[in-house]
Amino acid sequence: MKITFLGDSLTCAGRWDDFFPNHDVYNHGVPGEKSNEILLRLPGVLDEKPDVLFVMMGINDLGDGIETTLIIENYSKLIEQVRKAANIKMVVQSVLPVNFHLFSTDAFDSEKIRDINKLLKSLCEEENITFVDLYPSFSTYSNELMKEYTYDGLHLNDAGYRVWKNCLQSEDLI
Repeated sequence: MKITFLGDSLTCAGRWDDFFPNHDVYNHGVPGEKSNEILLRLPGVLDEKPDVLFVMMGINDLGDGIETTLIIENYSKLIEQVRKAANIKMVVQSVLPVNFHLFSTDAFDSEKIRDINKLLKSLCEEENITFVDLYPSFSTYSNELMKEYTYDGLHLNDAGYRVWKNCLQSEDLI
């Protein structure tokens, strides 16, 4: 099976080929990218004809003050393009929490992250797309990224990536 991961730095840093050695795995994560930039790269990714496409985008958009409605609109465009391309199973992954004690920002808060995840879940239900809510597996009771899964409050460490991998496997997606 040909599996592609598409997203930003969170996707990029994942050792997906190590996690899933029995599959052809392609990592199309680019640090710092926002959803509109990921959309621009999508045709090249689809040209590779993956069987499954895992997508996570939106945290950099929120960090730049881009409204959630525009992020969801970009997800809608992405879904439409994937549907036109071929027989590709698409899996949308929720935006992960941030630990604001380690990663201080005024650009967004945990409520915006939870809001975008609710909208993503709704969109995926409407479009009959698989949605994986990773957020609860990474979040503390105060809606922050657990310290043991991050090195800077935003990006994941090895333990965090193992949790992500386990979430995908527990949902029987890989």
